[in-house]
Amino acid sequence: MYRQPIVSVLGHVDSGKTTLLDFIRGSLVVQKESGSITQMIGATEVPLEKVEEICGGLLDQLDTELKLPGILFIDTPGHAAFTSLRKRGGSLSDIAVVMVDVNDGIEPQTREAIEILQETNTPFVIALNKIDKMPGWKTEDRCWTRNFQNQKEKLRNRLDEKIYEIMGDLSDLGITCDRFDRVDNFQKKVAIVPTSAETGEGIPELLMVLTGLSQRYLGDRLEVEKGTGKATVLEVNEVKGFGTTIDVILYDGTIEKEDKLIIQEKDGIVETEIKALLRSKPLKEIRREKKFEEIEEATPASGVKIAAKELEKVIAGATVRAAGNEEEVEEGRKDIEEKMQEFKIETQKEGVVVKADSLGSLEAVYKHFKEAEIPISKAEVGKITKQDFLELEGFEDEHKAVFGFNTGITEDADDVGGEKEEIKVFQSDIIYELVDRYEEWREEIERRKREEKLKDISRPGKFRILPEHVFRSSNPVVVGVEVVEGALSPGSKYMTKEGEELGRIKSIQDEGESIDIARKGDEVAVSLTGVQMGRQIEKGQTLLTDIAGEDYRIIKKMEEYISQDELNALEKIVEIKDQKNPRWKLS
Repeated sequence: MYRQPIVSVLGHVDSGKTTLLDFIRGSLVVQKESGSITQMIGATEVPLEKVEEICGGLLDQLDTELKLPGILFIDTPGHAAFTSLRKRGGSLSDIAVVMVDVNDGIEPQTREAIEILQETNTPFVIALNKIDKMPGWKTEDRCWTRNFQNQKEKLRNRLDEKIYEIMGDLSDLGITCDRFDRVDNFQKKVAIVPTSAETGEGIPELLMVLTGLSQRYLGDRLEVEKGTGKATVLEVNEVKGFGTTIDVILYDGTIEKEDKLIIQEKDGIVETEIKALLRSKPLKEIRREKKFEEIEEATPASGVKIAAKELEKVIAGATVRAAGNEEEVEEGRKDIEEKMQEFKIETQKEGVVVKADSLGSLEAVYKHFKEAEIPISKAEVGKITKQDFLELEGFEDEHKAVFGFNTGITEDADDVGGEKEEIKVFQSDIIYELVDRYEEWREEIERRKREEKLKDISRPGKFRILPEHVFRSSNPVVVGVEVVEGALSPGSKYMTKEGEELGRIKSIQDEGESIDIARKGDEVAVSLTGVQMGRQIEKGQTLLTDIAGEDYRIIKKMEEYISQDELNALEKIVEIKDQKNPRWKLS
């Protein structure tokens, strides 16, 4: 018996993966996804009849009797953070389609996807997508081979230039590739198929290449016999009339209605009996389908919905094993226990809290946060709870954050969150948004802290008393000054160019308004204590701020946030003070 090949669709965000499958299915899944980015793995069975319908006479070129019942497509999330899900997709798939935007070429995420396929020894085809967006391109035929001949020569050359660029980029990864119609050995060269997911151009050729590769090179792998069913949970949900169900990809063996299921759950492993095996109709996305037919047996390379008892704690991304007897039950338990040890989240004593809708999502968020060097104190599947907020008490400000990826928040937690304004809640169903928003928030916290520290210290500055702007000669002196270099702030001590300590800058005003800082080039009125005009200071005299040792150390730690002219002023101040007291920096 031949099973259908499992084909994963990978690629950079917004490269057109779901749009491609939408065209094949005749559906609009992409419009239902958040931000038009696939957030969870989905599955669609495309029967051979549909493949033949789209390909037309192209399949005759294969010159062989087609034994495949169809193709099972796995649509994987497009964001770079979803490496772990792609790995899961890659390990399940027999072959992959890597979507590449013709205008963007090989992007970092594309390279990442290809490296994953190389790691898992998964053969792949490149769909060079969005050719319809090339200026001047005309689509008059869905068959790319015929349509290509109708393009102007300069357009044909431009497309070949894009292909040569990709060939060069992939050679760095040790990959030899070429346009599919120029490939003489598909086992040694990766085929590049120009496509447009929007217009359907090139999709007949893409399906032809996938069918041919599967038929010719995966024959032995696609011949199956009955055996222990092995599956991965895509989603857990409630279905009217069936209760809690799980959507799974059965990638090996079979599952019969009489089998027992051993499933990874939130707190361990559950063993349960099947109430119903359900299958979606061909060309329907299992995540979106509402109507199912009951079956007695699920065969390999299929998407199946299973109704059973005790599924409440099962989490998406979990491992599933079918067992026909006690020996297989024990083997299934052992297998799952080993897989549970493969992925462990390293938590810190202090860090943010992460909640996600599935195990795969949690893995993806964890990986992305680890790359962004965001410490995690707790990471679980499920909604944000009251306990999550309580566990953040006593942490540093930048760690008082709770993240919910594609998951909600319980009512009691929502109430607590309103009371604890210092705790920030980030919720999104796009991971990079969580990280970007957190980094912006963390930068804002750091900026406020810097401002608070700088507000309490003397800023390095050099200023000149304007001769015609003496408003008061003593108790305190009020004069107009020009900031020659650096900055002035209220409360700062000041001194002469010889290092003689004088008094403090009591206040600074600009056009009658009090200000916290005056910078180089500003002309402002300052109130100076500890001096009298004509005695300690003179009209036109240049003075400098007097920096204490503690303030100096703070400035040096925050040097990257201090302006260059302040650093220039600091250099002069340090030179003066070192001559008076070489040990002043330690005071």
